[in-house]
Amino acid sequence: MTAQSLIAATPWAGWKPATCMPNACFCEAVRPGSVAQPSNTWSSFTFVLVGGAIALSGNKQRKYFRRAHVMVFGAALIIIGLGSAFYHASLTFIGQLCDVQGMYLFAVFVALYAISERGLLSDRLFVLLYILINGVFLLIQLGLPGVRRYLFAAVLLAVIVVDSRGWTERIPRDRRFFYAAITIMTVAFGIWILDITRTVCVPLSLIQGHAIWHVLGAIAAFVLYLHYVRGDAAKNCI
Repeated sequence: MTAQSLIAATPWAGWKPATCMPNACFCEAVRPGSVAQPSNTWSSFTFVLVGGAIALSGNKQRKYFRRAHVMVFGAALIIIGLGSAFYHASLTFIGQLCDVQGMYLFAVFVALYAISERGLLSDRLFVLLYILINGVFLLIQLGLPGVRRYLFAAVLLAVIVVDSRGWTERIPRDRRFFYAAITIMTVAFGIWILDITRTVCVPLSLIQGHAIWHVLGAIAAFVLYLHYVRGDAAKNCI
């Protein structure tokens, strides 16, 4: 049976399919039932676990990476996990939107925080830009879904360039956790490429490259959180 015929016999029948359908939804084979790609679906909840742990850690008030930042950061990861799980379970267009929009919520936060902690954005402007940029990205997803991955990559690349160079930073900062997060994400992205191009692909295996991408991505996000927290502590000690 084809991927489309399998989806047609599930609760997602009649929903607009994801743009990857019918033959480009990563390596994992599409199964019958309500969960089309089990490994890719359940591995997505790694983001939910990490995001929940981060959100629950936000009881300590910090000068720079404040409680509100912690909550938004954690919430973005939870949304990524839930959106990704919905996407891989249903392989629908609305699932795709939820998946990618969660990634944008995370990437835009990281980009704006890199600017905000240097005193270049007020809290009010931070919130306004966060809502506005994510709204624009949602419209781009609806109108030009083919550019969604390139846009996400462009935002993260901008963050890496700004934060690694420390432009406009007033206090020197230990970036070991930052570089560790980048290294983990680079490895994860390499595995993502091997999976989506089917260079390394066993469709019916429980171990999927895209699922590993989910787990490593969640770990990288947690390491980035440690970078923020340690940076805040270092600044407060000066």
